[in-house]
Formats: sequence, structure tokens, C-alpha cells
Amino acid sequence: MAISKLILCASNHHLTAGVWFGTRLHYYETFANSEVGYQAFDAFVKKNPNMNAYLIADAVEEEYRLESLPHTSGKSRAELLERKLNQFNRNNLFRTAHFINQDKDRRRDDNFLFVALSNAEFLQGWMSAIQVNQVPLVGLYMLPMMSQYTVQQMKLLAPNILLCERLSSGLRQTYLSHGRLRMSRLAPMVDVKPNQMAYFYLVEIEKTRLYLLSQRFINDQTELQLVMPSLDNQSEIIGKSISQEQGMECKIVDSLAYAKNINIAPDLVLKHPELLHMQLLANGNVPDNLAPDQLTKAYQLNKIRQGIYVAAVAVTLLGLSIAGYRFMQANWDANETAQLAEQTQAQLKRYEEVASNFPTTPIPSTDLKTAIDLAKQVKQYNTTPAAMMELLSNALERSPEIAIQRLRWIQTNRADAQESDKTTDILGVDKQSNVGATQVGELRQVAFVNAELLNFNGDYRGALTSVNQFVEEIKLNPKVELVLVLQEPVNVSSLANLKGSTLDENTSERTPAEFKLKIVLKPTLASGDR
Repeated sequence: MAISKLILCASNHHLTAGVWFGTRLHYYETFANSEVGYQAFDAFVKKNPNMNAYLIADAVEEEYRLESLPHTSGKSRAELLERKLNQFNRNNLFRTAHFINQDKDRRRDDNFLFVALSNAEFLQGWMSAIQVNQVPLVGLYMLPMMSQYTVQQMKLLAPNILLCERLSSGLRQTYLSHGRLRMSRLAPMVDVKPNQMAYFYLVEIEKTRLYLLSQRFINDQTELQLVMPSLDNQSEIIGKSISQEQGMECKIVDSLAYAKNINIAPDLVLKHPELLHMQLLANGNVPDNLAPDQLTKAYQLNKIRQGIYVAAVAVTLLGLSIAGYRFMQANWDANETAQLAEQTQAQLKRYEEVASNFPTTPIPSTDLKTAIDLAKQVKQYNTTPAAMMELLSNALERSPEIAIQRLRWIQTNRADAQESDKTTDILGVDKQSNVGATQVGELRQVAFVNAELLNFNGDYRGALTSVNQFVEEIKLNPKVELVLVLQEPVNVSSLANLKGSTLDENTSERTPAEFKLKIVLKPTLASGDR
């Protein structure tokens, strides 16, 4: 099952294995650290195949080293941590670098706690069964690293806490500074009688305090708060004894109430206190992993395989959704088509019924259609000379010395139309056919302009220049296709007759400077598109 998980807690003497469905413990078993226990655990694993396994190590021989490193990130950070791990724990298979915090000074160095298992022989039997059965091992975690979550969830806010937990493996003392792990030690409880328990606690706590002083985790003025999770009334008696002897603040917390809050039965915690840490892991509180990549390879492959399965299922569901939508859309289209066909048939039937009652008309329907077509053809000639006049008006504004005497405007499909052409010639109508009007094609606006130069003083060279400038101004308009000068203000031909007198330069009778132009605009479609 995807939500099932196998959580293990191994100590020097035994292993506790539990099966969780989500965050609820289904059942658990304990196995002695012996050949018989290894065989029983092998059978247990075979009975619960393909479950992700989480292994918690409750070891005696552990190493903790606090180091400050330059602030880095990404690949550089990974390489720096790997070098430090090889430097401090070269011979240890299970090791990790746990990030503590970042300094607030200008350098902003990163503080790491390097954690390692000095002696992992007690794990060999369990790891062998895990590897033989190809159990997907997610990781290996130190039990003291789980205690950080306990302190946070119990909202213990003292800056220096010594957490003393009585476990199946012995007395676990964990020092936390501002809620973060600094060191931990396990003292096995061998042949300790109930009346000697307070003295045992007192001796072991004093050893831990002296170690913290020697490692400069604390000093003589440091107020160290002792936190004792209580499983019975004996914890309160021990706490009072330590407070009197050591002068330390001792805080007793109810482990059974805490167990109930994190969704595990208190009576199970009384029998096996390590189930409390296993439940924290089942709830999603996963610390840093100490296992190397070669031991978690099966889990990584299983994770990739599950990712492929999920992607395949997602693609399949998407394909089915698209196919279902297309199928529904096809049904909707088919129904709509059928409805439209029915409506069309009903309309045709109604039309036939109405048409059968139409009165008899003296004009056949074909003649009516011909008349309508002819009306559409006539409509295409509904063009005014406004565009031509606007063109000439713009040109005259720039040539005020020119005045128009006469303008003839026509609309024709012939670019070579002449001013003297008849109407049938202008429209290109076939005189032998009565369907010529439907074959007009592209129509052009053509203008024949008669104009003269005002206040002409006999300067024919200036007159020619003015006419040429007027023509060029008209050609600049993008609507113009062609401009021809039909008659210039002076006949420059060598064959022309000379008239006039050179004796009287001031004569009042001068020949006017008249000229003629032909202007053709670009064609428009006969359908009426302008």
C-alpha cells in the first residue's frame, strides 16, 4: 500500500518493528539481537513486502562535532560538506551534516553539526535482512535527532535543555541549545535497582554536565534546565532529588499525555518508550538521513518507478477525459445536427405550403431574377466624381496660378478612352449583344481637364514649368494611375507656325496660356468595391 510504512528502531539489545497505515500504528513486534531474532525479522519483512522502511538507531557509540563553515549553496555546499565528512568521519559508513543555523554577523557563516555512528555492528544483522529482501530503505536516523521535534511540540523554550529520557536501551541524555541538538549520550541501565535509580540519574547527569563544560557547550554560569518525560511517579521523586543535590531546575513533562496527542496509545509507550519516537517519524517528522546512497538505492528506484506509474495513470486519465469529452461533444453535435435537419425539413414544408397559396403573377420568376441582376449591375455605376475633384482641389491649392475652364469626368473600363468617345465606346459595350452590361469588369475614373494660367505675361518657359509642377503634384496621389498632357500652353514643335509681332512688347492682346490634361485613376471592381 502506498500509505503503509515500516518503521524500525534498533538498539544494542533488540529491534522494534512497527507497521503504520498513514499515521496510525497497525501492529508491532520486537526482535532480540541474535540469530533467532534475525530469522524472525526476516520472516516479518517477507510478510510485509514493498513497504518503505525507516530505521532509527538508538546507539551507544555516537559522534557529534559542531563546525562553522563559510556560507555556500548548491554544488559548492555539497562538495564542502563531503570534504568535511571525509575529514571527520572517514571510516564511518553512517554519517551526515545537520544544519543548525547561520551566524548573524557580517560573515554569515553556516553552523553544522556533523553526526556519525562510531560503531554500527549492532545494525549488521538487521541491515542484512533488509538488503536480502530488497526492502526500500528510505533512510537511517539518529534517535536524539527525533528529540528536537519532541522539544518543539512540547513548547519547551529554555535556551539550554538537558532532556533525560528513560528508554528500553537505557538513560538517554540529549543536550539542546535553543531547541537544536548539540550532543547526546546513552547510559545503559544494567542491574540498577529501583531504590538506586535516583543515584544513577544523579551520577549520569553529573557526567554529562562535566562533559558539556569540557567541550565548552556551557559554562559555570549557564542555567541548564533538566527536562524529564514522566512515565510514572518515580520520575517526580528523581527530579526533586536532582534539584536538591545539583541545584538545577527540573521540569517534569507528562509523556503519556504527549503520546495521546501524537496519536499513539499511552499503554504501548509504557511498554516500549521508543514507540514515541517512531510515532513522530510516522507523523512526518523526518530528520537528516545518515545512510549512504548505496543502501537507499532500492528506495530511489522504487520512487522513480512510482513516479512513472503516477505519470502513466495521469496520462491515461487525461486521455480518457479527452476521449470522453470528444465523445460527448460528438453526441451533442449529432443531436444538434438532427435537430437542425428536422427544423430545416419543417421550414421547407411550411414554405411549400405557403408557396402553393401564392397568387399567379403575370411576370415569370426568371424575368424577375433578370431584373434584379440588372439592378445590381446598374448599382455599380453609382460613383460620383468626388474623388477626382478632391484630387484636383488639392493640386490647385499648391498651384494657385492655374484655373480650370472645363472638366469632363467619365467612368469606363478602358484606360485609352478619348474625350470624343461615345457612351457605348466609353463603357466598352458590345453593340451586337444585350449582355454587355454584365461584362464590364474593372472601372476607371477618367477626367479631361481644360485649364489656363492666370495673369499670363508671355513667359512661356515659366508657363511650362508651372504645368509640369501641376502634373507632378497630381501624380503624387496614390490613387492616380496615369496623367497625360494633351495640350501644352505653348506649341514647342518645330513644325508649328509662328504668329505675333516682336515690335510691340507691351501689346495688350496676348495669346492665353491654355493646356489640356487627361487624368486616369486606378481601377475599382465592378461589384462596387471602392
